[in-house]
Amino acid sequence: MKNEEIKNIILVDNETSYTTVGLIEDGRLCELYSESVSQRQITGNIYKGRVVNVVDGLQSAFVDIAESRTGFWHINESMASKSDLTDDDLPSDIMAKEGDYVMVQAIKEGTDLKGPKLTSNISIAGHYVVYLYNLDFIGVSGKITNEPLRNRLTDLLKSIAPKGRGFIARTSCLNATDEDIIQEANFLIKAGERIQQRWENADGVSLIHNEGNILYRTIRDMLSDKIDLVVCNNSHMTEDLRQMIDMFCPMFKGDVAYYDREEDIYDYFGIGDDITAIHNPRVELSSGGFLMIEKTEALTAIDVNTGKFLGKDSREETVYKTNLEAVKEIARQLRLRNIGGIIVVDFIDMLDEEHKANVVETLKTELFLDRVKTRVLDMSGLGLVEITRKKVGRELGSVSQNTCPYCGGTGYLLLDAYVSRAIKYRLKNLFVNHDVSIALIFAHPTLASHLIDDNTFSKECSGIWSQKRIYVVPDESLDFGSYRVYSGMGGVPYGATLLS
Repeated sequence: MKNEEIKNIILVDNETSYTTVGLIEDGRLCELYSESVSQRQITGNIYKGRVVNVVDGLQSAFVDIAESRTGFWHINESMASKSDLTDDDLPSDIMAKEGDYVMVQAIKEGTDLKGPKLTSNISIAGHYVVYLYNLDFIGVSGKITNEPLRNRLTDLLKSIAPKGRGFIARTSCLNATDEDIIQEANFLIKAGERIQQRWENADGVSLIHNEGNILYRTIRDMLSDKIDLVVCNNSHMTEDLRQMIDMFCPMFKGDVAYYDREEDIYDYFGIGDDITAIHNPRVELSSGGFLMIEKTEALTAIDVNTGKFLGKDSREETVYKTNLEAVKEIARQLRLRNIGGIIVVDFIDMLDEEHKANVVETLKTELFLDRVKTRVLDMSGLGLVEITRKKVGRELGSVSQNTCPYCGGTGYLLLDAYVSRAIKYRLKNLFVNHDVSIALIFAHPTLASHLIDDNTFSKECSGIWSQKRIYVVPDESLDFGSYRVYSGMGGVPYGATLLS
């Protein structure tokens, strides 16, 4: 199966509980998406929702869509056309009231703290075009820069769009025939009619259109004439891929292959190391420099460092080369980890204004290849570059990581000394009851050793607690750094150590 001419591959790895799709370009992993059997993304799904709360002050509403959290629907997502409106034209409240049923579409996944973001501007994506079900607009992808082609696509889509509806030509139209586009457009128009029928027939809140599983989205969004091979390690799924490609992308000239070798599919295609390092906040650069990628609730911060790279030129040239190398890896990591929202890059300080401009322009050029819409602002006086990248689906970390039960998601474990202070607080509350003279601290063995060896609470035991007895009991069943404090009125267990 290995072939030097095969450079761009869509790799589908199917496991019992999840499916992962990777895009390999020129031998390097550039995109990776995973979907759990039990937790599929909802972005793109269309619902018959019910307004449960209108917040006039935020010009928004919360809508029940039968998911774990209510969706957030902003008034700006309910207008047929926003571009022709001024601030004075904006209505003072949302065009719905509590109890109303509304057709809404999820455009952003929810988080642990927020529900999904919704819009009432319904769109149905295909491989070549996006059908705007209730928006009268014809558009062409900004990545199609050929003016005659843009005009031809605009005229074609105007001729087939139903009244009050619209289309946007996707980048894949670059190599599509008019027949391909018309065939898909008619398919999407029929899909819109079926959605409307389901809306009318639905009895209460319900899902009326499912965006599809990861296989369908892969073929729709990732397949292009640049792909040489689609390979999957599940025979039934491989056949499903063939059928979907025949239906939606008959122009595809590459191969669809079933992988059945003993060697792991990641190692066979040379991306095992990429998969292993994908969650590491530190990303090594070939020169010896490195990136640090840290995500917060508000934004993702990327710090560029020279590391071991000393260079043979002046400091300015060394820094410039490191920043240019970092730019390519940053563009790759944004795609690979599917990082969306606000990204702030802290480049190494440069003095040369031309170098600064070249770094920003190179970043824009690299991100132009990204299928997801991005925007790059100029470098600030502090050497920071702000990037906005549209959030599409779930970031890789949200589908492959759980919050750490020890640190609560901060990435750190509490120091034993800090935990000791928390235990002291619990003891004080316990001893407020003057009838309690014995306290038992059940603690993870490592924490228990710290309490005993460091003579923790020795000052209190010789002072305010001189009439009390505090015992430490190592407990293997407790998590690292965990503890429980009890009254010892029921007796002292075997193996307990008395704190002096």
